Amino acid sequence: MDEQLIYCIATEYIVLHTPSAEVTATLLPSYEPFRVPSLPDGCEPLFQFSGGIDLDSKKRIALLEDKLSEGVRAQVYHTDDRQLLLELTINRRHHALYVDQDWRTISSDVLLDDPSAAIFINRLIMIAYGVAIAPYRMLKMHASVTVLNGEALLFLGVSGTGKSTHSRLWRKYVPGATLLNDDEPIVRVLEDGEVRVYGCPWSGSTPCYKNESARVKAFVYLYQAPENKLTRLRGRDSFDAIYSSSAFLHSDKVRHLAMFDTVADILELIPVYRLDCEPNEGAVALTRQLLEK
Repeated sequence: MDEQLIYCIATEYIVLHTPSAEVTATLLPSYEPFRVPSLPDGCEPLFQFSGGIDLDSKKRIALLEDKLSEGVRAQVYHTDDRQLLLELTINRRHHALYVDQDWRTISSDVLLDDPSAAIFINRLIMIAYGVAIAPYRMLKMHASVTVLNGEALLFLGVSGTGKSTHSRLWRKYVPGATLLNDDEPIVRVLEDGEVRVYGCPWSGSTPCYKNESARVKAFVYLYQAPENKLTRLRGRDSFDAIYSSSAFLHSDKVRHLAMFDTVADILELIPVYRLDCEPNEGAVALTRQLLEK
């Protein structure tokens, strides 16, 4: 009989159905700070994820997306029953997940108690979470998050721009500054208009898996430059900065449109800046001003 693992990530619950909760938990050590013993009464989880499911009967009708990033190939297909199937390829090994229309029930052929499949288990859950949260005014973003006195700055930018470096310099030069997440934070717009950022089990190459949150003060898109300059972005430039830093599937139009709405909501509440910078204390001094406004 299957056992359950339950995690609460950015206030949303996910349930994993596995032959061995103990084994699966050891394969997902970064999830441990988010583990909870049970669902609250009356709570419907964001999704339920089952592994070891035979997906051979799900015929791929049309290839909708095909992306290659850092050695991981992700392909999204329409199946013969008009649902979505996402297949990951890593080092010539394949695993897939199949989702129902509302992303509440997720089935995968990956065995959740297979140590050799740990990278697939983690990535498939991460992808499912990043898409499933879209209707709830939530985004999974590519950013490094620095927190001071409960307020957060999210540093955005393409890979290699210096997001992690800028966060590290904050911790070097600003007493009390901490890192909440270094790569894949979750941002949520609350009913009262507050925008919060949450730690999660995914943080890139930096092991920072904090079950904590902070109030978002500003987004800062970084560019390498020979001198430091901070500029407020507006209009399309501000939209592009948030949109390009968010995780989504083009092929799921409902959730893609929901993500657009969330970005628009965020822009009405939180400023976005461009930081041209060198990796030095002067750049930190510019962004520190944003917490004083």
